[in-house]
Amino acid sequence: MKKILLISGSNRNGNTNYLLNKIKREIDNSELILLSECNIKYCKGCLACHKIDKCVIQDDMNEIIDKVKESDLIIFGVPNYFDNVTGLFKNFMDRLHPLYKSELIKNKNVIFIFTGGGKEKGTKEEMEKAVYGLIKYLKLNVLNTYSYQALDIHDVENQKEKINNMLEEIKNYGRNL
Repeated sequence: MKKILLISGSNRNGNTNYLLNKIKREIDNSELILLSECNIKYCKGCLACHKIDKCVIQDDMNEIIDKVKESDLIIFGVPNYFDNVTGLFKNFMDRLHPLYKSELIKNKNVIFIFTGGGKEKGTKEEMEKAVYGLIKYLKLNVLNTYSYQALDIHDVENQKEKINNMLEEIKNYGRNL
């Protein structure tokens, strides 16, 4: 199995983190980063990263970017807040800018897992729009997107069959990388 990086854009330990922790327990050689526990400052828009392929801000983001570059598959877990990513995840996306001009993760395999209180189809459609720029500008290869209707903190735990199907698919992606 290749190296799999799981990144949670959730502000709380709820449905998104439940799914990512389940994947982490099931898949060897995986690492989970909870952005809520990281020190990630806001992008200054200085564009220094266009010249040096690295962010000049000293925080946890440069270490996270190194892990992103080293991984074979990245799984992003993102809750739906008003048909958009959380502010935490938006800030993270902005700070991935050093990977834009350098194309250091061009064709990187990624999976998105979206959770939200709305219907699965609507959540998936709106969240795919919300991450479209990230995919487009970093030239990511999206293997799949999964959407779960889960508003209250433990709603997703009742969707065992759907979760098991997702786990099997992710394991297959990992084997075929």
